[in-house]
Amino acid sequence: MGLNDSSPGAMRNGRGLSDQWAESVVVRPRTTERHITVHKKLVLGFALSILTLIIVTAVAVVLSVRYEECGARGSPEVGSRAPGGSSRLNGSRDRAGDRGEEEVQPWRSSRLPGTLRPRHYELRLAVCMDNFTFSGDVSIEIECVNATRFIVLHTDRLEVDRVSVTAEGSGSGRFSNRPGGGVMRIHRHFAFPLNQMYVVVLHRELKPMRLYRLNISFDAAIEDELLGFFRSSYTLHREKRHLAVTQFSPIHARKAFPCFDEPIYKATFSLTLRHDQQYLSLSNMPVESSVLSEEDGWVTNRFSRTPRMSTYYLAWAVCNFTYRETQTDSGVTIRLYARPDAISSGAGDYALHITKRLLGFYQDYFQVQYSLPKLDLLAVPNIRTLLWRTGA
Repeated sequence: MGLNDSSPGAMRNGRGLSDQWAESVVVRPRTTERHITVHKKLVLGFALSILTLIIVTAVAVVLSVRYEECGARGSPEVGSRAPGGSSRLNGSRDRAGDRGEEEVQPWRSSRLPGTLRPRHYELRLAVCMDNFTFSGDVSIEIECVNATRFIVLHTDRLEVDRVSVTAEGSGSGRFSNRPGGGVMRIHRHFAFPLNQMYVVVLHRELKPMRLYRLNISFDAAIEDELLGFFRSSYTLHREKRHLAVTQFSPIHARKAFPCFDEPIYKATFSLTLRHDQQYLSLSNMPVESSVLSEEDGWVTNRFSRTPRMSTYYLAWAVCNFTYRETQTDSGVTIRLYARPDAISSGAGDYALHITKRLLGFYQDYFQVQYSLPKLDLLAVPNIRTLLWRTGA
């Protein structure tokens, strides 16, 4: 009875144990599959992360290469000149070697940086009217306001040949106790046509409160666009004659010589013009000395030093006009230059006499005397305005 009673229980217990064992056998594979599924998801996620990282890195590399290529093509700094005058490409080697220079780049601004200011220009020009070209060299005395390795000034369509920078020796006034000067080493110099600038990069910084001298030799064409130093013509006795004059207002002095061509940069100017003796030359100031060369028949006129003024006030002309003159009560000589036939016919007499009256009126009205010893008026052909003045 006990056995019989226990047998079903044992059978039930046996079935229960076997069922539990069977369930355990069945459950264990399900757990393994779940772990395998989870591991597959982790591996797949890790692989996707690696693939995404590779794609992002490749895109970044491609974009950086394209940026460098576009920067190299878009930069106007195509060529630069070494200190010896030889030209070379301004490639990635320069950019890699001058990280600090590339970070600053003051020439990319539309305005001059203000670290330097000019004090005096010594400008010498040789004007050839046969092929309408001129060459020159300018020596600019500059004062360093803030320490800098960059000399940035304006040029427009000027072919620069040579550049040199020297530190001035003992001077006058607050610069009198400075030590002697010397030649400054130039790293490179180049044009930046986008902003009509020329850049001189030095090996070491210019020091504040010191005077330096920048010397630049250049060549250019006498243009026919009525801006900068341009040419005009007229006919006299069936003969075509030419003349060359300046129009620098407001920002076109940079077409004629390298300069700090913003009105705030005021300086004095000493001008020397060399040309064929059949022409006469005029400028703001009277002729200080004139020398005729027996070798080539050219004359060299040196004009007196101007008052301190902006670049657009500087003016000069090379022509074969004749003139009539008058004088104000204060002693200012006024001359009207025009074609010989116009002068002989009296076509410019009204302009000459009205200028005399206006100059006297303005002096009385503003209680300010005219600052120059003379005032020249030019009747330039092919220009809407009749008169061109050499007075500042």
